[in-house]
Amino acid sequence: MDIKNSLTYLLTQLAIAYKNNLQKSMNVLGLHSGQLFVLISLWENDGQSQIDMAKNLNLAPPTINKMVGSLQRNGFIQCRKCENDGRSVRLFLTEKGLQSKIMVEEKWIELEAFSFANLTDTEKLMLFQLFNKVKDNLSENSNSFRQNFSDRSNTQFNFNSCKLSQNKL
Repeated sequence: MDIKNSLTYLLTQLAIAYKNNLQKSMNVLGLHSGQLFVLISLWENDGQSQIDMAKNLNLAPPTINKMVGSLQRNGFIQCRKCENDGRSVRLFLTEKGLQSKIMVEEKWIELEAFSFANLTDTEKLMLFQLFNKVKDNLSENSNSFRQNFSDRSNTQFNFNSCKLSQNKL
């Protein structure tokens, strides 16, 4: 197998390049790219517990704890003990955290426009649908699919044998 000509290799390169550009965009706002997803989650549902946040973002609790500590030190969120369970910590946006939403959205729109500038609306829609299919395949809920698929592990697409030129794709 030619790993460098595989979808997985291309997806990995794309993910790294996108994350690097996202990081540059968020540095201007004093945020790390990973912290952004904690804020997005809180903008949708302020007051989540750290445990719920970890589950919702599919991240390990220590990872969330590190992001929360940094966001708290930088004034984006505050942590409060849960009234019903003193062991549980709930996360709340501060005024700075709430106000950062507008600037984050502006940077997000700029990055998305830059990243997909040479795609038509139809191609963007197709890519959106394809990304969602891949995301579903990779979700933790797909273990039964993964086990069934491993029996067919020799089903690889060979890009070198594809006769379409890139301009026709």
